[in-house]
Amino acid sequence: MLIFDRLAIILDAIQSMRWEDVVDILLVSLIFFYVIRLIKGTRSVQVFLGLVPLGFIFGLSLLFQFFTLSFIMYSFLSNIFILIVLLFSTDIRRGLARAGRFSFFRTNSATLEAINEVVRASFFMAEKRVGALIVFERRVSLGEYMESAAKLSAVVSDRLLLAIFNTHAPLHDGAVIIQDGKLEAAGCFLPLLPTEDNVSRFFGTRHRAAIGLSRETDALIVVVSEERGLVSLVRDGEVEVMMGAGSLRDKLQNLLGLSSAKKKKKTANKLPGRS
Repeated sequence: MLIFDRLAIILDAIQSMRWEDVVDILLVSLIFFYVIRLIKGTRSVQVFLGLVPLGFIFGLSLLFQFFTLSFIMYSFLSNIFILIVLLFSTDIRRGLARAGRFSFFRTNSATLEAINEVVRASFFMAEKRVGALIVFERRVSLGEYMESAAKLSAVVSDRLLLAIFNTHAPLHDGAVIIQDGKLEAAGCFLPLLPTEDNVSRFFGTRHRAAIGLSRETDALIVVVSEERGLVSLVRDGEVEVMMGAGSLRDKLQNLLGLSSAKKKKKTANKLPGRS
């Protein structure tokens, strides 16, 4: 009977709902979905999971009337919003930057050509065991990482990339940043992962810098390893080794929103009357 009574209460609540209540629930669900997507693949997930047992302990303290424990937990959880801001400050900053700089990707020929040049240079450097760090800016601005770097604003070419990452060149230790199809800056220093991070044990300095930047922004980072001779694509804190030039080219085009432009170009070339 208890189950039927609860079902009746739930049905009555559903029947008495207004359309404003439905919209309210949907908006809250969207916010939670966005927050989960924002912290997915970051250290904030572990911190968030660490807060779950605290809520469980607080519930037990209220259930069994552990007054001292419940008072301590209440004092702690009453400041939960301040705690969340402190713990998730990096992810909150990244989310606000995305929202404040919302724009559609530019499907221009310069970016497509930049991708081709980067792919060609990356696999050539991998074969010669030359390390490189190439960053594609997306929605989140990377201006703070270009402030102390060498401003170039040059057309992206494989020769330019090979010259920059030459081991005898003064800028080879830093990263290059490509913005809207142009190589805007070289010698950029990216945020490194802390040494205590478990991921850092398996990667060198370039991969740690790429993962660190990808956790703070939505940038795409191409990493060429001089030790292993491999080319990797880093995004959202994850490293994916590219098996060939075609896979890297397709990944960059899809993630930069240029796959549709490529298809349109191919379709136009197949139309009658075109030579």
